[in-house]
Amino acid sequence: MTNLEALARDWLIAKAEEEAARVRRLIVEEDLCAALELKSEGALTHHVGKYKITLVQNINRKLLADVWARVQDKCPQKLRPVKAKLEADPAGCKWLAANEPQIWASIADAFEIKPAKIGVKVQVG
Repeated sequence: MTNLEALARDWLIAKAEEEAARVRRLIVEEDLCAALELKSEGALTHHVGKYKITLVQNINRKLLADVWARVQDKCPQKLRPVKAKLEADPAGCKWLAANEPQIWASIADAFEIKPAKIGVKVQVG
C-alpha cells in the first residue's frame, strides 16, 4: 500500500468516525432538549451537577420579497424590519476581471479575495 493509499484509507475512516460522532451528538442533543426547559426564543442555561447546559432556540426569519413588495407601504419606512445586504457577486467579479480588466483593476481594492478551505472527497473505487 502506498502512502497516498494509506492517507485515503485514513481519511475515509476518520470521515466515518466523524459522521458517527455527529449522529450520536444529535441524539444526545434531542434528549437534552426533551428533558430540559427551553425558551420559545433565546437562550436558557441549566446547572446540572457539575455541568452547565445552555439551550439556544433561534428563530429564522426570511423575507418573502414578492409579498413584502405588496405590503411594505403599510409600515413607515423608518420602522421597516428589513435591511439591504451589500455583498460581492463572485460570478460578477470573475467575469469583470476576465472581460474588463481595466475596470476590474480600478475597483479591485474594494474586494477581499482569498482562497477558501480546500474541499477533499475520497471514494473507494
